[in-house]
Amino acid sequence: MTRITLWRPIDFGTPFAFLPDEASLHLGKSMSESHEPQSVIHCAVGDVPEPVARAAESQRLLGIARRVAATDCTVLIWGESGTGKEVLARYIHRRSLRAKGPFVAVNCAAIPENMLEATLFGYERGSFTGAHAAHPGKFEQAQGGTLLLDEVTEMPLGLQAKLLRVLQEREVERIGGRETISLHVRVIATTNRRLRAEVAGGRFREDLYYRLNVFPLAIAPLRLRRDDVLPLAMQLLTARCRPGRPIPALSAEAAHRLLTYSWPGNVRELDNLLQRALILLNGPVIGPEHIQFELANEAPFAPPAAQAAMAGVSSLAGSLIQAERDLILDALKSGQGNRREVAERLGISPRTLRYKLARLREAGVEVPAA
Repeated sequence: MTRITLWRPIDFGTPFAFLPDEASLHLGKSMSESHEPQSVIHCAVGDVPEPVARAAESQRLLGIARRVAATDCTVLIWGESGTGKEVLARYIHRRSLRAKGPFVAVNCAAIPENMLEATLFGYERGSFTGAHAAHPGKFEQAQGGTLLLDEVTEMPLGLQAKLLRVLQEREVERIGGRETISLHVRVIATTNRRLRAEVAGGRFREDLYYRLNVFPLAIAPLRLRRDDVLPLAMQLLTARCRPGRPIPALSAEAAHRLLTYSWPGNVRELDNLLQRALILLNGPVIGPEHIQFELANEAPFAPPAAQAAMAGVSSLAGSLIQAERDLILDALKSGQGNRREVAERLGISPRTLRYKLARLREAGVEVPAA
């Protein structure tokens, strides 16, 4: 059985790992030009917490990121969900003069609205119910390092104004406190939304947009970075394999399926798929039968009975999603854009409503402005 080695052992202390050009050409020939049967692709990577950059677009992006890291400017990273925005933010931090300082990440979409201000800016004892002791906020915790504001567009408008002041003055005051604390923090923000559109729709402050958008970086979706797919797959397999378990190889057929898939969920979807493959795998090689895509029409290896069941579930799920979308849009029209009233009518929190509206916008649904 012929084996193709994608790359030899290399020093992963280097900034990022590329496939050698020779190996890349070898792979290209083996899958298209060679008449010799090539059934297994063996890859080997070290435990590298760096972004994979084989695609030309990724190499260009990391080159710019290294130059940005050498400065102290604010960075705004845009990309679809699952493209690796936080990975890039951590890369910038590790390449910066603040590398020995803390890297503190805050997911603005995951923290309840009434707790986000206290989480970011901190609070003094007795400043609100349950504040039994003083607590530093994330800005203070990131002193001397980098603060990542993940999904910053999920922040409510009122808090955006306070964030703007902190960024302008480079100082923060805890809730219930009187002391002003000077900040020495680099801020990196990420979003999966088009901020220009958010500003135009009145959902994001224009002045905050310009304060954050000092140096914008855009991560291309995985479907536009085909050369990154296999190196990413092997990096993820290495990370997901339990200690002592040999890292499996990818068969040529499995690799072909990975390369020809559209990856709507980007790297996060690839990671999920490989975790499923490791669970299904009994031998040393991942074959096409182990590649189970999330979309029913992308899983041709399921038996007919399973396909019928999956089709039924998919049809039901689609009907429920359509019904929920119609319900939300009808409530928005009758509520005349009052988000709080709409949330109460639907029996959900305003934050949950904002999340669902964000998902609708991502799906291309026109959502009435507030």
